[in-house]
Amino acid sequence: MNDGADEVESSDADAGVTAAEAADGSAAADAPEGDAVREAREEVVQALERSAEVYGLNQSYGRLYGVLFFENEPLSLDELVEESGYAKSTVSTAMQKMSRLHLVHRRSIPGEGKKAFYEAETDFWRVIQQFLQHEVRREVDIMTRALDSAAERLEDADSDTAEAYLERVESLRATYDRSERLLDLLTSSSIDRLTGLLDRLRRD
Repeated sequence: MNDGADEVESSDADAGVTAAEAADGSAAADAPEGDAVREAREEVVQALERSAEVYGLNQSYGRLYGVLFFENEPLSLDELVEESGYAKSTVSTAMQKMSRLHLVHRRSIPGEGKKAFYEAETDFWRVIQQFLQHEVRREVDIMTRALDSAAERLEDADSDTAEAYLERVESLRATYDRSERLLDLLTSSSIDRLTGLLDRLRRD
């Protein structure tokens, strides 16, 4: 009788050890995967920090964008502060600037009142199109109006200097005309359509 009981206890103990070992092995297997995910995420975020500097922005903009890029839901300012470690004023300024650059979007969440939440724009072609449509087109409009006005004044002036200036103004105006047509194409076309056009041009 005792021998049978001992065998059962031994079997139970062996099963317990086996289960514990399996759990430890599973945890050990998950750890490298978790590290790999964190390292991959951090590598991208650090690259975004460096990219921000390339465009004259503070590194904090790149990190904050990176935090939002990997989130599935919009984050509040307080959550961004907690995630990034930056001061709330820094986060707020960065969100305002990146909103103007169309990199992030401000969202409202039902039940949260006027509390602001932010999410990243992950379609970079859309970011480029929005920048071209709003910022670059505004610069083109300013310049074309000024060049047209200057050309009229120079045409009415009768001097060698006016003629030389008019030639330069008309040359620059022609450049802006081509730029405007290019803007129309870029802001109205999908990236797939544009790459298709480029491929056909290369073949031709």
